[in-house]
Amino acid sequence: MDVRYLTRQRLSETTGSTFFVGRLLQLFAAVALFFVIDVAPLHAAQLKTIHYDSSAHATVVTLELDAPVHFVRHDLPATDHLSPRCYLDLQSTQPDKMLPWQRHVGDERLENIRLGVHGKTLRIVFDLQQPLSCQVLSTPNSPMIVLQFSHQSSDGLVPEVPDASVVLDALPASTDKESAASVVQQPSVSDPFFSVEPIEDVAASQGPFLAVSTWGELQGYTAYDVDSQGAEDDDFYRFQARFGADLEKAFSQQPLHGRVTVEVDRLYYDAEAADEDTDVTLYEAYLSLNRPQWDLSVGKQRVRWGKSDQLSPLDCINPEDLRQFVTIDLEDRKEPSWLVRLRTYGKVVSFEAIVSPWFEESEIDYFDSNWALYRNLRQSILTHPALSSAARAYAGDLRVHEEKPSDSLENMSGAFRMSWQTDQADYALSYRYGWETLPTIVSFPVKNIRYDGDPETDPITLLGSAVLTDEAVEARFRRQKVVGAEWETTFDLIGFRGEVAYIDKVAFLTSELISSRHEVGQLVTGIDYTSETEWYFNVQTSWLHIFHYDKELLYFDEDTVALLGELRKSLWRGNLDIATRFNYTLSDGSSYVQPNLTLKYFPNTECELGVNIFSGDGETWLGSYDQADQVYAKLNIVF
Repeated sequence: MDVRYLTRQRLSETTGSTFFVGRLLQLFAAVALFFVIDVAPLHAAQLKTIHYDSSAHATVVTLELDAPVHFVRHDLPATDHLSPRCYLDLQSTQPDKMLPWQRHVGDERLENIRLGVHGKTLRIVFDLQQPLSCQVLSTPNSPMIVLQFSHQSSDGLVPEVPDASVVLDALPASTDKESAASVVQQPSVSDPFFSVEPIEDVAASQGPFLAVSTWGELQGYTAYDVDSQGAEDDDFYRFQARFGADLEKAFSQQPLHGRVTVEVDRLYYDAEAADEDTDVTLYEAYLSLNRPQWDLSVGKQRVRWGKSDQLSPLDCINPEDLRQFVTIDLEDRKEPSWLVRLRTYGKVVSFEAIVSPWFEESEIDYFDSNWALYRNLRQSILTHPALSSAARAYAGDLRVHEEKPSDSLENMSGAFRMSWQTDQADYALSYRYGWETLPTIVSFPVKNIRYDGDPETDPITLLGSAVLTDEAVEARFRRQKVVGAEWETTFDLIGFRGEVAYIDKVAFLTSELISSRHEVGQLVTGIDYTSETEWYFNVQTSWLHIFHYDKELLYFDEDTVALLGELRKSLWRGNLDIATRFNYTLSDGSSYVQPNLTLKYFPNTECELGVNIFSGDGETWLGSYDQADQVYAKLNIVF
């Protein structure tokens, strides 16, 4: 099957327990060597807010995350053109989408706070007005990182700053407001994500919630095929708007966070038979209660598992929107889903449990798109001048019938994860029993055909001996088990991470255009490096093995080996990114390259220009998209 059935990993029905354990032991033995070394964060975390405060003694910055992370602090001296800087590299961390990439502080110590994402590493840069001491005041294994910027005294010691000025949002409810206000001098800037108000003042001014902030995000995307073909959708447009509200409340002196987001999503294809689609949905809606030793979140939310970037077999909790294939980032493809999540934190070992009450599917097109399951097969028949009008009418009437699991207790999904830490590394083992989010095709209406997977196949040849029936494309959703392990560590500035997964059943497309399900094992591992001059390198390898391989499977060999990654450079003090993402399949020679430029000069605005280039034989995985090369533009505005 094509990459969508790889990236979301099809699911399956139960196999014998002995056989299942045997395959699992085989796969784990292949990677046991990786666990001899110390390998970092328990899971992909998210930076929620940044608070800063200026007092007479120091400027204090508090970074609030949804989970503890490993990080490294660096200092850079002033140069002829740049002021002195301090920066943090947070491993396996992504910023909340509503956080601005750059914020002007402008007090006597800090000029700007800038964010940059390099793969799974979040870099936070503090542009200093002058050389200063930068101290980390927070404790290890805490979801809050506190930094203090101040001058050293003549004896080389950093002056102490009262606690109320250090952790603004950690003040207990019994703290005296007047004493807190005497320590904190209010800056003139107030921002819902770069907060500067003491917690008590916020509570007094906004009633039962400590903070209520609203926000929005607008994104426009357009792509144009560089090699127009009659059977393709040469133009694609998409507009997305999200409007949300974040709520913060003290519950038994512990933070309770909530978020509600509504999304408007409009897609347009220029192919005549393609369906235009406009949806208004509840994108996110959850409450999260955070305690020092545990946290609980309930609602529609995104959960990140796994360590690799664009290809992550263990990131299997949420469905994906694959109507733009892999031309957009994995984070942008993932969609929040309804679930209950409980995490407990120990000194060494932590546990996580997830229950999904009902099935949710990934979004795909079956026909009439460059990225559809059957590509532009129907369009090629509809536009072929030598085919009869009856054959074209038949193709135009092709329909899909999906049979989805009902909402019942027996159809619930569950997942469990155990993580443990060493001084320099983290490991995790996970298990998920759930539903596939992409369909298994059990019947195709055109019988007696043999398709080699090449979209350029002449429809006359394909339909030469075909038997046309009045059936629909029958799609079903099956159960699946995923067992995996993940690891992450750093060696100086080089990060090493990876994951391995055993999946009991994955559906692959066959020459008869139906699915055949096989157990698979997949290993994804690699390194990344972020230099002090803001160069980012990421190289990963992927090995996919299909057990009980069938030669009728399209696009994949018994063993598919790929090299993928990213090269990125930040310029103009973080206002311009130049990057190239790549994926080269060593086993068949097909490839995908995406060079792009991203401009971040305007506040809360990103403009991205790039090219999607596919190459390879038409019968190969990436080569089958060779006619879908595109020039694209994307505009993202946050307010």
